[in-house]
Amino acid sequence: MMNRFLVAVLCLVAATVVRAAPEVRQLMQLVDYVGVDYPGAVVDGEVTNRAEYEEMADFTATIQTLARQLPEGGFGDRVRQRADRLRSLVEGKAPAGAVSELAGELRRDLIQGYDLSVVPRRAPDAAMGARLYRDNCASCHGVGGRGDGPAAADLNPPPTDFTDWNRARGRTLFGLYNTLTHGVDGTGMKAFDRLPGEQRWALAFHVGRLALPPELVTAGERLLLTDDTGLEQLDAKSLATLTPNDIKARMGDDGLALMAYLRTRPQLLFGSGRGQSLALARERLGESLSSYRAGDRAAAQRLAVSAYLDGFEPAEGNLDAVDGSLRRTIEAEMTRYRELIRQQAPVGEVAGQAGRLTGLLQRADGLLTSTELSPAAAFVSALIILLREGLEAILVIAALAAFLIRTGRRDGLRYLYAGVAAAVALGALTWWLSGYVIQIGGAGREITEGLAALFAAVMLFYVGFWLQSKTKARQWRAFIDGRVNRALGRGTLWGLAGLAFIAVYREIFETVLFYQALWIQTGHDGRGMILSGLLAAAIALLLLAWLILRYSTRLPLRQFFAVSGVFMFLLAIVFAGKGIAALQEAGRLPMDMIDIPQIDLLGIYPNLQGVLVQLLLAVIAVVLLLKDRFKGRSAGT
Repeated sequence: MMNRFLVAVLCLVAATVVRAAPEVRQLMQLVDYVGVDYPGAVVDGEVTNRAEYEEMADFTATIQTLARQLPEGGFGDRVRQRADRLRSLVEGKAPAGAVSELAGELRRDLIQGYDLSVVPRRAPDAAMGARLYRDNCASCHGVGGRGDGPAAADLNPPPTDFTDWNRARGRTLFGLYNTLTHGVDGTGMKAFDRLPGEQRWALAFHVGRLALPPELVTAGERLLLTDDTGLEQLDAKSLATLTPNDIKARMGDDGLALMAYLRTRPQLLFGSGRGQSLALARERLGESLSSYRAGDRAAAQRLAVSAYLDGFEPAEGNLDAVDGSLRRTIEAEMTRYRELIRQQAPVGEVAGQAGRLTGLLQRADGLLTSTELSPAAAFVSALIILLREGLEAILVIAALAAFLIRTGRRDGLRYLYAGVAAAVALGALTWWLSGYVIQIGGAGREITEGLAALFAAVMLFYVGFWLQSKTKARQWRAFIDGRVNRALGRGTLWGLAGLAFIAVYREIFETVLFYQALWIQTGHDGRGMILSGLLAAAIALLLLAWLILRYSTRLPLRQFFAVSGVFMFLLAIVFAGKGIAALQEAGRLPMDMIDIPQIDLLGIYPNLQGVLVQLLLAVIAVVLLLKDRFKGRSAGT
């Protein structure tokens, strides 16, 4: 039973964390190659490099094949149309500018339509990139990147000359990152997927700097010293996903110079990382409004969900420490924006709501950028995060442990603790994978949490019903007359382990996310207080568990079962409310707002669907309790 349970959980994680299918990333890689290399194969309608041209023809045929594997409708149809056109342009030996422009359009469609993660989480480390290049790339590409390394003579095709500015003008940093991740078939360029994502980004930025003309970098620095408004037009995503040619077309020569300088100083865009997620929230909000104006309501809703989960939610904890009222206002206004899209409100009304949200996000961004958490605030925030996220899990674990101890089945504790250990281990693995192997989006995280919470609610409700059923006279005598071992067989114990696993695992994603954001918002002097707050919260939770075990196990056994049953019912109602809310935030369930206060501790949120589910569970629980009590009295108890 436990094996099937773990397989189901692993399938759930796999189904919700992978944001883009492999063919989408391969499409991105091939599109980048065509955009960069085609100008070297065809000039004025004539093939100047036969081998290069045949490679371009092969790549565009593969692009067309991969595009046909994408789901029907929406962005899939658009990508297929452009893939067909790209192949026609290459076969017709069209001008390089037309091919590069279409490749750029395809790249943007893939990024926007398939939620590709195209920006590093923090500013790439220049020293790390240089060291990685020296250790992994210089033997083929040469110390200076000219393709003249000691091993170059034995390679066919020869290594790329990264100092060729004409070719580099058509290359994106994300394209370099993608190539490092997947390698290039049929060449000496192997995949560097063994390197963590942070190192691949550092290496991509290093390679992307090799062709920059020094005078262009100097010009960009002068521009930034005299006028920093260019940073408002060129964000981290643009730096990573646009080619120098794209930026010149959008911003002119000044934009090109600014791009060159920012490739050497990316930390100016990433800063400390405090406002980065809010910048993403504003960006996704703008994309959502554009999609709504274009009549693509599904894309507008998906991007609105991403604006909240990927952009705003990571900054929630930090903003709460600075201005809790503003955090609650933004959360409510984002919910209102998604509701307007779902109700197909007039474009003007949706645009007005988007404008209000943008202003609120800019205000929050200003607060976080200008405010560094004090050590005391960092301690309190760290304390509250773990207490808030870990309370439900510790209540479930402590209640189940008390039940096993009180029934004389201490041997079952190892099953319970095995479930906890498995959850911590899988949570740590999932967190590591999210940073280095796969990308876990906000929606994927919320779906995982939501489904886990609903599964836990079902199991808690069942356990509560089972405990209550044992308090009736006939069942009670059978239970205490030597049937404890049969009632708590191995299957039941593994079920309790599964419940412990779910209760702990569902909290890990968000807890790690909040601590990462808090670490960024806190200065160096206050980071020790984060660890102190975390330790204090852990001690408080362990103390709570000890108190539950100490005093609940002193209750008479029958009374203990009755109290525990009611407690399990209450926890099931809380988990159900939180599960519904998580799926609503991910855009998987509708949300109709109602005017009631939000009580996070009880899983009560101001939406009709969640409240109705909780009321239904409460009614069922009351009916079961009254039914058992009536039967117990009629049996002579």
